[in-house]
Amino acid sequence: MRRFIFSLFFIIFSFSQDFQVRIVGRMYTEIPVLGPFKVTFDQTVAPGFFRSEEKTKADRFYARWLLNSETGEIMIEGTDKILKYDKDEEEYWLQSPEDYFKVPDTISENSHSFSFSFSSDEDDETLPKITRTGGKEIEVLHGFRTKKWITTISISQKKMVFEEWFVDKLPLLDLSDSMESAIKTKFNPEGQKIEIGQFEFASNIFIEEMDSLTTLEPIPGHSVKTNLMVYEENNDEPKMTIGFEILELYAVPVDTSFFTIPEEYERIEKD
Repeated sequence: MRRFIFSLFFIIFSFSQDFQVRIVGRMYTEIPVLGPFKVTFDQTVAPGFFRSEEKTKADRFYARWLLNSETGEIMIEGTDKILKYDKDEEEYWLQSPEDYFKVPDTISENSHSFSFSFSSDEDDETLPKITRTGGKEIEVLHGFRTKKWITTISISQKKMVFEEWFVDKLPLLDLSDSMESAIKTKFNPEGQKIEIGQFEFASNIFIEEMDSLTTLEPIPGHSVKTNLMVYEENNDEPKMTIGFEILELYAVPVDTSFFTIPEEYERIEKD
């Protein structure tokens, strides 16, 4: 058994040294005021290298003016700055680790973050009603063999409905998270380990936060696609819709030239 474990560790270690992992994902959202918009993520990580690009595209005219962008960032072990760039403007600049990891006091005008409330007007001790179905049939989605689950969380006149497509294992995602955590931890001026899990968007997390005493077993594995619909006061149409899916996940031999930007990009200074 020890020999098997050592051999497995050696294979994984050797694999991570020789390959880079690419993940392409998409988040799609429809919220009041801003309307529908999509954010596409394209991330590649290798031992000592990290590159991430994000493209935001909104449907409504004023939302396009506020949200539309295509930006990226590159980290290379052994350097002391993070390279950030704007693909639309063909510009790049360097950012210190202190500024990169600094938690902002307020939401900046370019931030795409948002939040919503899901609390009851009744007694604060009211527990949500949670139901879950599915998990039997195999559905092939973007090349993944998945099982679909539907989870409903209701409290008072509000409810959240999750549609989720899970796979049992995603070793490439685990490897990508591990390598990303390693390089970001080295850049982190606080010296604390950076935990990675940005692709975990599932009902398991919401249920744990809302009802720590629930007896409902978490769905095992990883979600490769999640749709979340939020309803209020028995309306048939959701007040808000959020979705996320992994479109591509694969590994190729390391190519360090991938972690560069075009020569024609102009360097600028940013505060």
